Amino acid sequence: SSHLQWPNFRVASRWPTSWGALASPSFDYSPTASFSLRAFLPSQSTFSDPPANRPTSAVAMGNVPPSPLKDFGPNSLSRDGDFDANRFQIALHNWCEPYRWACSPPFLVGWYNEKRRETAQSAQLIKADEDCVGYALYSVPGFLDTVAQYYRKHHPETDYVDATTKEILNRLRMALPNDLVSEVYMNKVVNTDAGPQYYHVQTIGCVAGLDEHIEVSQLDDEGGWKKDLSDKLQQSRDQKMWGSDPATLRKIFGVNVHPVWGGWYGYRALVVLKNAKAPRMRRPEPLRFLDPPDAKRIITEFNLRHAECRWRDLEENNHNPRTRYTTSEFFYFTETDPRKRLRYLELRASELDTLEREGMKARSQAP
Repeated sequence: SSHLQWPNFRVASRWPTSWGALASPSFDYSPTASFSLRAFLPSQSTFSDPPANRPTSAVAMGNVPPSPLKDFGPNSLSRDGDFDANRFQIALHNWCEPYRWACSPPFLVGWYNEKRRETAQSAQLIKADEDCVGYALYSVPGFLDTVAQYYRKHHPETDYVDATTKEILNRLRMALPNDLVSEVYMNKVVNTDAGPQYYHVQTIGCVAGLDEHIEVSQLDDEGGWKKDLSDKLQQSRDQKMWGSDPATLRKIFGVNVHPVWGGWYGYRALVVLKNAKAPRMRRPEPLRFLDPPDAKRIITEFNLRHAECRWRDLEENNHNPRTRYTTSEFFYFTETDPRKRLRYLELRASELDTLEREGMKARSQAP
């Protein structure tokens, strides 16, 4: 199939509420300032363990710092006369970083809509001018501590990740310039990939040049591995969930992977700037960075053993552990029992309380 789809994923347009922060992440991340197709990559960044007494971020407890995003407007133009989408991406990426989020390269609404017309019978189109600028926002390793910080402060009863995301997006809405007429859409995982006011994030990542989309049709069939995989899928998929149609039970779904994070990231939001136009912005070529053996391995693991998360590694035995979820994140995000998720957040919130007290004591005793 040429459809850039996974059947249980869509982005719901919902207006969110407020907050956000990250304390004591497992490592620091600094975005690069260069702008190529991979401007969002940390190729010139450093990863290091933070000091043990690193204080809670200023945004954690409700202090909202001035936003450089307010400096932008429809007349913030680049040399070619378009909206300066690259400079805005840097500002938006830097705004997102304390929450352990990142920002995609800019894309045009028309690029996304064209791909949806090609692959999905015009489903899930973005209702904005074709030359409007958009961005995808996604979480990276370390985001679970942002969730724990939100839980520590507000104690939501359910939907801990969604509640945190809504708070961050509300802050973002307040930080964005009013005259760009911005719309912010939140990611919500549901049981189907169709419906009004929903947007297909794999397509967005592909047209923005953020990640590589792998389809089984792009790969050779040496040794008949495609049939073998379909046979295994048909035997292993629960008909109560997948239905009884043999074509569905045998279908090999495509997947997107990032050139740094692999599959260790998650789409969280779509930002469309309805008054920011860039008709001359150059559309990137689709990313192609995976070797065929790794692409086969990833698509096999994604379909056959999704919950084990081996498909998220770019290489089978050589993926940088600093660009994976932490051990806690792996178990939290693959855990389906909400009681265990809640218990983790209770324990982590207690740890963060202790770290904050120790940090305050150390600072008060410093000469």
